[in-house]
Order: sequence, then structure tokens, then C-alpha cells
Amino acid sequence: MRWTESIVVDRPIGQVAACIADENELMQWSAWPQATGYTCSIDGDGTSVGSCIVFRDNKGVEQGRQRLASATADRIEYRLSNRGPGGRTMTPEVDFRLEAVSAVSTKVFLDFHVDVPLPPVLHQVAEAVIGRRVRALHVKDLQQLKHHVEGAPAAT
Repeated sequence: MRWTESIVVDRPIGQVAACIADENELMQWSAWPQATGYTCSIDGDGTSVGSCIVFRDNKGVEQGRQRLASATADRIEYRLSNRGPGGRTMTPEVDFRLEAVSAVSTKVFLDFHVDVPLPPVLHQVAEAVIGRRVRALHVKDLQQLKHHVEGAPAAT
């Protein structure tokens, strides 16, 4: 399963990148905690490569991790490991590519990729169901990122 979503944020690329690459900031705008009902904590400082957002269910059982894999001025990569269908481990990749539209606007691309670990017969059904829900949450994530960043004071 693979797709790209995008949005234009009316803030400079550096300000947008900072809100994506800092897991403390990311947790302020991400749609995922509310959508899943999971509580989230950060393992590490939230800004260094290797830091993780840890997702736990209402019993405190870890359900997944989102690790900051790399961060540059125009690309932030996250690697996840979480429980998927039938308790199988899934390892989605979520990459944010940033492109300056102007000195004060940034186009954010969210690239998603995951291989669903199921037999071929179930694979297509799972992709259809998971794809609809996950893609909708990625669109919401981008909208909430835009709202979060544009609500912050403009960088000087």
C-alpha cells in the first residue's frame, strides 16, 4: 500500500519542519492519539534520530512505536512498528517531504508505504479497509499540521 497526500502551509519551511521533526510538537497536532484512543509518550528527547513515540492501549500495553529515522531541512522520515491485522507486526514508513513554495509558504508531502503481512486472499481486503481509514487520518494529520503551524507566531 502506497500513497502521497499534500497540503500547503503558510509558514516558512524551517518552521514547518520543526513542527514535524520534534515529536513533542507532532503530538500536539497529530490525529492519531484521538483516533486510536491510545496514550502516547516519548522515548528519548523527541528531536534526536532514534527517539520514539510509544503508543499504549487503555491497559498500558504497548501497541506500537514511531521512530524518528532521519531529519533534514526538507525531509523527515518516521519508521513505525505496530500491531496490525491478526496481531501481526506491521512496519509502515511515513515520510514528510517539504518544498518551499515561497519564502513564507511550504508544500508538505506525506508519503506513506506499508506491506500488509497477510496471505494474498486477505491482503486485498485488508488493504481496502486499512487504506481508507489510514489515508483519511493522513489527510486529517496534514490539515491539523497546517492549523497548528499557522496558529503559531510567524518565524522572524
